[in-house]
Amino acid sequence: MVIDPATLPISEVSERVYRVILSCYPQIDLFERVSKPEEWDVLYAVESLTNPRLRDEVGDIRLVAAEDRVYGDGASWIMAAFTHPPVDGRGGRFNKDFGVYYCSPAEAVSIAESSFHRARFLRESRIEAATQDMRVICAHLGPSSLHDVRHLAGAAIYDPDDYTESQRLGSALRGTNSFGVHYRSVRTDGECFGVMRPRILSDAIHWRYLRYHYRKGEIVEVESLGGSVGSAP
Repeated sequence: MVIDPATLPISEVSERVYRVILSCYPQIDLFERVSKPEEWDVLYAVESLTNPRLRDEVGDIRLVAAEDRVYGDGASWIMAAFTHPPVDGRGGRFNKDFGVYYCSPAEAVSIAESSFHRARFLRESRIEAATQDMRVICAHLGPSSLHDVRHLAGAAIYDPDDYTESQRLGSALRGTNSFGVHYRSVRTDGECFGVMRPRILSDAIHWRYLRYHYRKGEIVEVESLGGSVGSAP
């Protein structure tokens, strides 16, 4: 049974959050070069005449309501999560055919979450060993109100592998124009946010680079450019 968003408590949030992505994802400077929403269509039309890859870089802007779009410094790190929905068929915990900005108030939690997903991807790709360079994005979330499901520990939405129920909840939340969901991490002890509308995110910056060392199905070490920040037990 789908959880009714109207029955969920509300969490008020306003804090720094961290997100980890592959470092190969480029910054989309078109979002940075626009300061007003009304400038977007004109600049996009002009740029697309000379840049045939622009649509792939920008993603599907139609997935984001005009009033929720963000522009200016750091905007591409935010908008990319919403204009590039999952393409692997599995989707994210709370989304399948639309974008969600997953992040955590604790950098270590974001690293644990992304380490799990990178390891699963490499394992399913039958790769024995690899290194992957990652980028940590730091941004500000809020002030805003998110639907809170932290009290539902043990519910089907927290199944470690099956996202059926959590994606149903995500679709229901999106249908109510929810700003997002506040939930417990499934991969480590901590909390996460699944942001569904970009306008409550701001001041996104590149924080640092990490290198994930993968061997035989697991991320065995997480290395920063300045040294090791964690390793598998």
